[in-house]
Amino acid sequence: MPILVRDNNTLPIFPVWQLSSLDEKELLAFNGEKIDLISVVESEINDEQVRAFCERCKVVFGKIMELTRNPSTRMALAPTVVITQNGSRPTDLYNRIFNVHEFDGVELDSSNLSQVYRVEKMIGEKNVIINFVSNFKAENELITTGNGNQIRVRYLCDFDVNTMPLPQYRFNNADVEEFFNSAPAYFSRFYNKYFDL
Repeated sequence: MPILVRDNNTLPIFPVWQLSSLDEKELLAFNGEKIDLISVVESEINDEQVRAFCERCKVVFGKIMELTRNPSTRMALAPTVVITQNGSRPTDLYNRIFNVHEFDGVELDSSNLSQVYRVEKMIGEKNVIINFVSNFKAENELITTGNGNQIRVRYLCDFDVNTMPLPQYRFNNADVEEFFNSAPAYFSRFYNKYFDL
């Protein structure tokens, strides 16, 4: 389902078939098991961006469901965020992340620079388990400066707010709309456990 991406270095590799805007800032990728709406945003992430993206998801996925007359089996909002350190050490970031042990009244389910919380929420008349996943990583980035090329470490966090993949889940268009109405608040609360949005 949808992914909100912060930079061009984290785009998916070779989707089965895709539609792309001319500037490649928005992609609709039809992969084997899912359809991703991807928006590349090269600025600080904020609540309004997330809300606007979710509104776009409601329109795009609503149209696909209307045309195919098929329910959705899973929904997600999954932003990747580049973390700027502003002079702080990586250990400061990791200590902050690993000090988060509870979200929405639920204890941490697992942690390996990756944290997963499973929270029950209502979508329509259905009681649904929603996964709240954070995955922190570091990678090398090549920077071209006036003095040549330098390698710099950059820190990323993949957030993923998704319905658990269970065979009994079948979501109609109204459920998809409700999920994407709620997803910005879900994401904001989860993101704010680590950072200020």
